[in-house]
Amino acid sequence: AHKLIEKASSLFENLYKCIRQTALSDPYKAADETYYKILVPEKNSKGKGVRKGYLWVVVGINTRMIYLLYDDGSRSERVILNELGSCKGIIQSDGYSPYRKLESDAYPNITRIPCLQHIKRKFIDCGEDDPDAKRIVEMINTLYQNEHKHKIGVDGWTVEQNLMHRKKYAPDILGEIKDVLDEIEERGDLLPKSELQEAITYLRNEWNAVVDIFNYGDTCLDNNMVERMNRYISLSRKNSLFFGSHKGAERGAILYTIALTCRMHKVNLFEYLTDVINRTAEWQPNTPLEKYRELLPDRWEKAND
Repeated sequence: AHKLIEKASSLFENLYKCIRQTALSDPYKAADETYYKILVPEKNSKGKGVRKGYLWVVVGINTRMIYLLYDDGSRSERVILNELGSCKGIIQSDGYSPYRKLESDAYPNITRIPCLQHIKRKFIDCGEDDPDAKRIVEMINTLYQNEHKHKIGVDGWTVEQNLMHRKKYAPDILGEIKDVLDEIEERGDLLPKSELQEAITYLRNEWNAVVDIFNYGDTCLDNNMVERMNRYISLSRKNSLFFGSHKGAERGAILYTIALTCRMHKVNLFEYLTDVINRTAEWQPNTPLEKYRELLPDRWEKAND
């Protein structure tokens, strides 16, 4: 498959660049990262020529474009800050420190919001026997229960109505969560390195971003969309085991970008690639990306035979 991709990579590259451009220009994006094993010449501590390489995943929530970035497998903040730093709008992510830097004054055009499922998972990991953690989980669940009472686009429910709905239910629940956090910490019986303390610290660090979720009518409460896409990469990782090189991983990122975007738009990947290759085979390498925009899965229509 990689040999075929290598031959077609020049055709796919501009398509990939166009998906990237469209995803990054979306005013509401979600971001995460996942990994793959990469074969490399250097031996690791176990004497094997393999290392973990990271793929950064960005989803345009409105455009439903999925863009994967591979930069020599690096998980350095440099990679994602260079990619997202010039963007505008909302970026949703977990609490990994490079994403949290997007909240700073250095990125005035970005509002970063967190993933409530990541926060909730921290408290669930404290165990069934921890009553304080269970209280926090139940209150987060209450946020979801209120959110699920309506869905934008169903029965005429609008973004504006959803924002008003959030302004009614969220402040009291958030206030209650904050009071419980204060109560737990003020008791003085919380061990500094306990799982509960770690969960509380994580939530405290995310608090302002949590509040920001409910300042909009059309934001998600979690990062589940991008995490669902990561599962396909995880499945492939289990089946194919590794990329043969950094270059192979770069081509893999191109293929995943196109394949997952097709999946998001319910487009048959084989039909799509066959059609697009036939259409673009004679296009010049410097063809403007705007021309490729009409071929992206959200606008693509199969050519007549």
